[in-house]
Amino acid sequence: MMTANHSCLPVEVRTAVYRRALAQGYLNACKNLGINVSATLDELQMTIALELENFYVRRHGPDAGMEMACTMLGDMVEPDLLTAPPRLTQLGVTMMDELFRSQLAAASRITLH
Repeated sequence: MMTANHSCLPVEVRTAVYRRALAQGYLNACKNLGINVSATLDELQMTIALELENFYVRRHGPDAGMEMACTMLGDMVEPDLLTAPPRLTQLGVTMMDELFRSQLAAASRITLH
């Protein structure tokens, strides 16, 4: 069930912040695990917009789709992104692995145990 978002920021701004945090969090995680990423921060952000965000917009229309995409991106990064370097949640790791085929989840399991 979707609830109304009461943020003072437009959904486009919130989505852009989450998109950038997600891309940077992915780069940070890959770097920490020794995974080479050939894409730049801008290329990662473009792919996130074209693949993840566009999926929701196509399925649910521009208004509801952007709200859903924004919520999804927000769920993919740790909530302290304004006070700490961006980090991926488990959902973020899973989704970014699917999107970029990086095997980040497998590398992080090996490193953590």
